Amino acid sequence: MRFFYLDPGLRDNVGHQANTCRAVTSELRRRGVETFVAASAEVTDELKAEVNARPIFKYPNAWLQNGEPVAGWLSVFLQGTTATTGELMQLPPTQAGDVVFLNSALPVQLMAIANWVTHIPPDRRPRVVIEFGIGPGLEAHKVGDTLQYETIDPRQDPRSVLYRHIGNNIPAEIRQHLVLTTFDPISSNAFAFATGIETKVLPLPQQAYWPPRTKVGKRPLTVSVLGHQRWDKGYQLMPEVIPILLARHQDICFLAHNAAPDQMADTQAHIRALAENSLRVIVDERPADDRHWRYLFAASDIILCPYKPLRYLTSYSALAVEALANGIPAVVPDETSLSRFLIENEGGVVTFSEMTPQAIANAASLALQAFDDLADAAFEAAQSWNNHDRKALLVDAILGEAH
Repeated sequence: MRFFYLDPGLRDNVGHQANTCRAVTSELRRRGVETFVAASAEVTDELKAEVNARPIFKYPNAWLQNGEPVAGWLSVFLQGTTATTGELMQLPPTQAGDVVFLNSALPVQLMAIANWVTHIPPDRRPRVVIEFGIGPGLEAHKVGDTLQYETIDPRQDPRSVLYRHIGNNIPAEIRQHLVLTTFDPISSNAFAFATGIETKVLPLPQQAYWPPRTKVGKRPLTVSVLGHQRWDKGYQLMPEVIPILLARHQDICFLAHNAAPDQMADTQAHIRALAENSLRVIVDERPADDRHWRYLFAASDIILCPYKPLRYLTSYSALAVEALANGIPAVVPDETSLSRFLIENEGGVVTFSEMTPQAIANAASLALQAFDDLADAAFEAAQSWNNHDRKALLVDAILGEAH
């Protein structure tokens, strides 16, 4: 058996994709499984060397529109599918028993990989596990205890329409080789609705970077926002949230980490200005490789996730899992994958219902006031979570019957 790890978006240490690649490929190599990593053609030299990646994919995996107002989304899909199918054809020939894992797929990648499998002789077709790291582009509404989904006008967001088209047009003899997955049960339900294909749930791979230690009694405290910041992650609200928290709580610092500062330049300029005027505001603009993630989590006492609730209703957040794994209390939006996960695993969590500076600041204040109780819960949850080898569980699930 050989393992093919495919990710057209694997290019640097911005975002979660490098961490997922490290988790899966390090476990495979520990087991002695021959592993081939295919990454973006723009993968950095540092990351390429670290995970032994080959720069294959030239087509951008997040390009959904081209500006043409009526059917630009369809032109982009067709162009991307053709280009990505051609890139997949460059991979070494597969054999029956091989396993392929496609990380963070979008419609272009799903269609392209189905096309690619079609070109492989039936007796050499591998098991192909496809993970969706971004939601299916559905409008979700809560009705009682259930979610109902509606498609969105493809001129605004074509994902759900394209997923349904793809699901309807993958031949049965190809579909039997494909395993659709996400890391969250609600996300999997949404993708099953969008594609019309059963979508399974993978075990989360995040593990503590060090043995969990209790933070009960620790003072002063550092509140952190971490990661690749975007509008749907609420980073634009931080210039208002940070001053509120600093004024209310004299014994805290605020760590603002943004791995892609140029993508939110105006917001980042405001936060830099806050740091220039207060030693209690720390700005970190470095992409987070494995070592730097360790530093960021060690420096954080409360992780603030000021995320857009609707966006994370059907999408999971690796940062919430990292918070639980490392025993760090978190402030997250209510009724999302983040709150569901932390509550189900009895982590230290406070939620907010409205994506406003005041609501987010109020939730963070509650977390600071109840910190010792939250820290105790976070410590207990981390100990329980880390009783299992999470990387091994994920790789076992991906290998499935081929293991």
